[in-house]
Amino acid sequence: MHELGITEGIIQRAREAAQAAGGVRITDVYLTITPAADFTVDSIEMYFEMLTDGDDYFSGARLHWEVQTAAASCLQCGATFQASEPRPDCPHCRGRQVRFDPRAPMLQIVGVDVAEEGDTDPDEASR
Repeated sequence: MHELGITEGIIQRAREAAQAAGGVRITDVYLTITPAADFTVDSIEMYFEMLTDGDDYFSGARLHWEVQTAAASCLQCGATFQASEPRPDCPHCRGRQVRFDPRAPMLQIVGVDVAEEGDTDPDEASR
């Protein structure tokens, strides 16, 4: 259930960035996720929808995902490599005992798009 806390952090940081930029509403949040993450995109999206429901600041906001690799090392042969899967096999010895670099980011906010005063609200535009 730590996905709830992660999603709350995404919302808080996005709101802070948007307010600092003078935005009146968030339209898009851009995220990067790596296989080191121990949660799924679907769970974050579910909590994002739940937590922002009724929040005018996030009205119509969308999450955009980019998947990147993460540094990993094989505990059997010691090889280091870039992993693109959550449970990778070592490309050198095919070992299954692999550890992600603890410094590898799991999730990062890489951008927030905002609407400025006078921009059309997507809910009003569809009426």
